[in-house]
Parts: sequence; C-alpha cells; structure tokens
Amino acid sequence: MVHTAPPQVLRSHKERSKQPTFTIRDATQRKANGIHYTPPLLAAYLAQQVVSKLKPRLDKIGQISVLDPACGDGNLLKAIVDATPHRLRAKLALTGFDTDAEALQKAENNLSGLDIASVDLRCVDFLSTFSPSDLKQQMDFQFTTSECERLQSIILFDAIISNPPYVRTQILGSAAAHELTLRFGLTGRVDLYHAFVKAMTLALQEGGVLGLLTSNRFLSVQSGTSMRKWLTSHFQLQRLVDLGDTKLFKAAVLPAVLIALRQNGVKKQSCEFIRVYETPKQNGVPQRNIDSVLEVLDGSFSGYASASDLCFHVQTGHLQTAVDGTTPWTMSNKDIDAWLSTVKAHTSGVFSDIAKVCVGIKTTADAVFMRDDWDALPEAERPEDELLHPLITHHLASRWHPSATATEAKRVLYPYSLQSEERVPVDLANYPRAQNYLYKHRERLQNRSYLIESGRRWYEIWVPHHPADWTRPKIAFPDISETSKFFLVKEGWIVNGDCYWTKLLPGKPNFWLHIMLAIANSSFIHKFYDVTFHNKLYAGRRRFMSQYVRLFPLPKLERAKHILDLMPQLLRASSTLNTTQVACLQRQLDGLVWQAFGLAEEIAR
Repeated sequence: MVHTAPPQVLRSHKERSKQPTFTIRDATQRKANGIHYTPPLLAAYLAQQVVSKLKPRLDKIGQISVLDPACGDGNLLKAIVDATPHRLRAKLALTGFDTDAEALQKAENNLSGLDIASVDLRCVDFLSTFSPSDLKQQMDFQFTTSECERLQSIILFDAIISNPPYVRTQILGSAAAHELTLRFGLTGRVDLYHAFVKAMTLALQEGGVLGLLTSNRFLSVQSGTSMRKWLTSHFQLQRLVDLGDTKLFKAAVLPAVLIALRQNGVKKQSCEFIRVYETPKQNGVPQRNIDSVLEVLDGSFSGYASASDLCFHVQTGHLQTAVDGTTPWTMSNKDIDAWLSTVKAHTSGVFSDIAKVCVGIKTTADAVFMRDDWDALPEAERPEDELLHPLITHHLASRWHPSATATEAKRVLYPYSLQSEERVPVDLANYPRAQNYLYKHRERLQNRSYLIESGRRWYEIWVPHHPADWTRPKIAFPDISETSKFFLVKEGWIVNGDCYWTKLLPGKPNFWLHIMLAIANSSFIHKFYDVTFHNKLYAGRRRFMSQYVRLFPLPKLERAKHILDLMPQLLRASSTLNTTQVACLQRQLDGLVWQAFGLAEEIAR
C-alpha cells in the first residue's frame, strides 16, 4: 500500500502543528538546501553493501523491513530490490519518508510492480515523526502520541539506507534550528544530517544495518566530534569509504559511504577503511584500467586505477577511531603505521608547544574597515595613518614572504593602538579624520547589536586580538590551499580572518619560527597531513586549520641545525625574487626536513 498523504493519526493536529517541518519542494530549493538525489551507480554500490550485511537475516527471517527516511524519487529503495537475490525479494517490506509529494509520486512509480512484500511511502517529515524527551545512551524515549505501539512498529527496521540532506541548521531558520538542536542534542556547527543519523539510530533494530551516504567532513573536522562519538557508541562500524573528489556525486560536499550494524556499548571497532582521490596521471606506475572507480572499492585493491582520462589513488586499510571522538578518524595499514612510527621516534613536540595558532581578525563590517582606496577619500574623512595598517589576506599568500608590499596591500582601519597589550579602543576625539569617516558609517556599525551587548564601543571590530601582537614576528598562512603557503609577516601587518597566524609563546626564541616555516612548507608536511588529517577538498586543496597546524610535529633540536643554517639564505633569496636560487634552496631544505624526521630514504622515492 502506498501512502501519498500524511497518516491520519501519527499525531493529533495540535501536536503536529507545534513541530517544525523541513519541507523542500522544487529542484532549486533541493539544491539550495543540500538535497541531491543519489546517482544510479552509487545507489547500486550502497545498496549492495547493505544487502551483503542483510544476507543472514534474509536467509532466516520471514520479512525484512527497509527504510529510506528521505527517499526522494525512491532510487535507493529500488537499488535495494535490485541488489537482493530474486529468490529473496518477496521478503522485502520497503518504507520511504519524504516531505516532497511530487518526488513521492515518482517513487511510487519506480517501486510499483516489483515482486516484494510491500511498499509504504509517507509524505511526512521523518524528523518530526517522533518527539524524544532526551537522547541518553540507553535510548529511552517517550512518545506523545496515543498510538505509541503503532509508531514503534513504524520505526523499528532491519535496515536503513539513506542519503540525508546536507544543510547547516543555521540555514533552516533560527526557530527551526533551535528546536531541532534541542530535540536531538546537537551542538556547535552541526548539519541537518547529524539529526537524521540520530533519528535513524532509533529507527533501527538491534543488529540492524545502516547504509549511509553523507558528507565526509565529519571524519576530520572538529565539528564532527559529536558525530564520530555517536557512531562509535551506537554502531559496530563495518566499512567506511571516503569517496573524496571522485565526482561520483554532484554536491558541494565530498561524500563518504558508511556501513554499520546497530549495537550499543561497542568496546572496540574493527572497520575496513577505503579512501579514493583523483590524482595526476602516474607515468611508469602500475595501474588498473576500470570503467568506474566503484569497481575497485571492494577492499581488495590498493594502488592506482585509470578510468578514461582520470586517474585515482585507492588506499585500503583499517579505521583508527577514538572513543571520545575528539581526534579525526584516520587510516591504519602496515606502511602508514611504520611511517608514523619513524616520525614519532624523531619528534620532540608539536607546533602548539612553542606557538599559538590563531585565526585572523574579524570585523563583521569589512566594507567599512577594509579598503584599497583610502587615499581616494576626501581628506577630512581619510583616517590617520597611525590607524591604517597593511592587511594580510589569502590573496597575498605565497611561500616564505607575502606576494605584495605594504603599498600594494589592502589596508585595515584598526581602532586600537599597536603599543597596547590590552584591547582598548582609541579615543576618536584624538583622530578627527577617522572619527568623521566612522561617523559616516555609524548606523551600520551600531546595527551590530551583538558587539554593543558585549560591552564594546560601536566603532570596534569583533575579533581584534591583542594589538601589540601585530608588532611581533609571526607566520601566516591561508585556510585553503593545494600546497602549503606559510610565510613570515612583517611587524605592523595585520592578518585577516581568511588566514591563520602563529605567535610564539612567552620565552620561546625566534629561531623556532624558521624551523616551523621550513616544516610547514615541506613536502614532508603534505604527507604527514594526508596521513594524519586528510581534510581535502576538490582539486587536492587542503584545509590548513588551526586544529591541524597546531599538531604539526617538531624535530629534535639537534636534528634541525642544518635547517637553521639554510633558512636565512633561502629567505634572502625569496625576498629578492631570485627564483632559480630559491628553487635550488627549497630542494635542499626539503631534504633536510625529511632527514630531521629520520626519513632520508623517502627523498629518493
């Protein structure tokens, strides 16, 4: 039986009116709200993984219930049928939830005429089908509907296959996001799929199979901590596939496939981990010719594979997890473990032992505070030079030194004295031209109510840092870059919020900046990053966030002597733009970094 209207008595009308719904109607809205239907080949791969884990149940149980909580046009449920052996298909009972009635009509057409037990499609928001009083680990729930038994029968499934929406809760609107956050215990920068995963956990029977296609961000970012902890607490993870930048999925996020069994109190995870990313063509390296990269994601292959004009690097190993979810999920295999063991044996500490990694300033009114045409303003409105400082942005990022001089850079109006350790704004009466300029924009600046409520003056910036820090030596680097671009920042330059910067801890000598700079710009750190964090975007771009950079390793000081000897020469050559000499010195320095971590042999490979 196919339902294309909401069930009459899942909740009373009064109860349902209190629940926010997250309805996505047309294709434009779906794209804007992170809803992307699963391509057929990827749907088939995900379904095959689910059915392989369902096989024991299919052989023993009379009927198997499978849910897609955001089923769209039903292609994932159809893929489950196609992946199930013909002799067992009559046992399948399929259920799909979606808020898009038009999509459900397509799903009804796609799932009609199949030799299966039943199809039940419901035009209702899966997240609003039940209202848990809390989300404690023992999974105690109280249902407000009088049809508790019927509701429970709906949400206990043998398997769930899902490609939930990828959308930050902030985009849903403050009221809906706040209600959803409270109801599902979400914190920090969370995504709608976090709520779906928690709700799907409740909908699975003990031992039930979860087949999830979702963003791979939760694997490595700090905001994924709660998601990692939830999954390791409530599931026995079976297989994780990081699909990287394979472009199998037309979404802004990079996808991952997770197959897991519902189980509370898991003591130890033993999960296969496969990672695949596009790579430049590998000349002279053995490669497997394939029609689709999905062919080599069965856990039996590691190496390079070519499909048409594309080349992929496939790595296979085991998933490394932490019970508390605080550290990123990483890959472990014989080669990686041996490599990291050598690095650890030659490491004395990490960047955060000698320096603090900070994000740049945030004005929350950049058009007012940051300009490249200050000199074009009327003289009476042109802020005093004492308050205007050259600004480091990601546009200036390059190795060793920024790519612009102070006269070429955009400048920021910074209403604090660089001689002050305290974040005390200047008295505008002492700067009449800056005062005239800021008063011209006073209405806009005063509309930043959060700044006023925090006790700040209306002309301050939101995140200024300690003013005197800008007079001290530091390293800056952009958030996103294909290769590392760490560079020294001159005194008086200020770093914008699209970059990060490091400041030495009290008592740490300046030579540490040269060691950090050499390591951060080395090919060694690229491999360390990819092995340890692997937060990559399309086209191989890495996220150099503070949570990663602070954990970059430092060699034992006695092994860094040659690095310190070469760095001044390299910095001089870089500042004079002697590209030939810089290239030669960089190669020498790169080798010295590898050697400092006991990995001299790797240079020749």
